[in-house]
Amino acid sequence: MLTCKEFDDFMVDYLDDDLPAWQKFMCWLHVKMCRECVHFVREYQRTIALGKTAYDAPDEPVPDSVPEELIKAALAHRDNK
Repeated sequence: MLTCKEFDDFMVDYLDDDLPAWQKFMCWLHVKMCRECVHFVREYQRTIALGKTAYDAPDEPVPDSVPEELIKAALAHRDNK
């Protein structure tokens, strides 16, 4: 059986259905037996879904609840690319 670290190494490919059948089965088996990785996968999928919603209304102003430091850091990172 895979360790949690090994599962983590394959998780993105597993979720994208981009693994050979035997690796896919090993990941599936690990997730069926590991509560922590089930939680990790759910949170990862939730994060991806939430990230995609960030682009739902790109012309909308940033909500007041977003800290100014976070906005500045995101803009600085964008400008450094």
